[in-house]
Amino acid sequence: MKVAIVGARGSGKSTLYRACTGKEPLHGVGPSVSVVRVRDERLEWLRDHHEPRKYTPVAIEISDFPGLPEPGEMSGVKLAELLAQAREAEGLILCVRGFTDPTYPYKDAQPAPTKEAEDVATELAFADLEVAARRIEKLERKGGNVIDIERQELAALRKVVAALEDGRPAKSVNLNPAEEKLLRGFRFLTQKAFVVVVSLPDEGGEDLAAGIEGPFEARIGVRAKLEAEVAELDDEDRAMFMEDLGLEALASESVVAGAFRAMGTISFFTTGEDEVRAWPIESGSNAVEAAGKIHTDLARGFIRAEVYSYDDFRAAGGDVNAVKAAGRFRVEGKDYVVADGDVINVRFSV
Repeated sequence: MKVAIVGARGSGKSTLYRACTGKEPLHGVGPSVSVVRVRDERLEWLRDHHEPRKYTPVAIEISDFPGLPEPGEMSGVKLAELLAQAREAEGLILCVRGFTDPTYPYKDAQPAPTKEAEDVATELAFADLEVAARRIEKLERKGGNVIDIERQELAALRKVVAALEDGRPAKSVNLNPAEEKLLRGFRFLTQKAFVVVVSLPDEGGEDLAAGIEGPFEARIGVRAKLEAEVAELDDEDRAMFMEDLGLEALASESVVAGAFRAMGTISFFTTGEDEVRAWPIESGSNAVEAAGKIHTDLARGFIRAEVYSYDDFRAAGGDVNAVKAAGRFRVEGKDYVVADGDVINVRFSV
């Protein structure tokens, strides 16, 4: 799973990358990339309860991309090229300024976070518009020689272009399954899940994120500079620093978890003495698809899934027999839709 951090130059996005990953970003040589764990308190409780030999949270790849230009500063073609690699991500973290930096040479007066979020979203839409328009132009040049599938693609692309020109993201377009399949390869930026993050000053600004409007799945405020310093400490020093600041958790953890949820992903768990593990799966997936996430053999030979929820298990004090006695232990078939927080044991034949 991949998430890209995008934002205007001077927005604090590279500092946010440091806060989320504990790594210093590269400069001038393309995007910086790190793999981070998605913290899940439920999985941590299961780990402490089972004391397994191995503990495996969900991991996602986070990339920090070069800062976007000021609106209108770069041609649509160059903008599309700049963001080409970001199209490979499933979700976007849009970082905007909530702090003041008198040392940074901003081209214009620093915009409010809401305006900056709108500007960046508009630039992403322009990049999508350029990609769609070039493909439409190529198909139209074929005239009457387009085959039926290209004609369908052309119609779907025109729907996307109409939405973008109307100020709406590609994900607002009502495409049928066939059209979605035809356009999947374009990986439109405005079709992705968006989490907007306001990089806050060390003090104040708590309400800035809540006031941002737009097609965003989540809005989070982070004291990125402060948390970047915390992220680079070792575990012991980090715990002491957080205690001194009165912090129970880092907001940057909420950014990673928020991006994970924004992509329409849930977690189910497998537990035992060998390993306690979280498995990411698309919301709405069935038991066979969950089994296949663990191993293809489990999906191929699927017989049934033994299922109980984390909440029921914890409420029962971590006693499976108590879960059964309460009638909360279930045996489910292939069509069972997996719920977030399910603990699953797959029975299968070889």
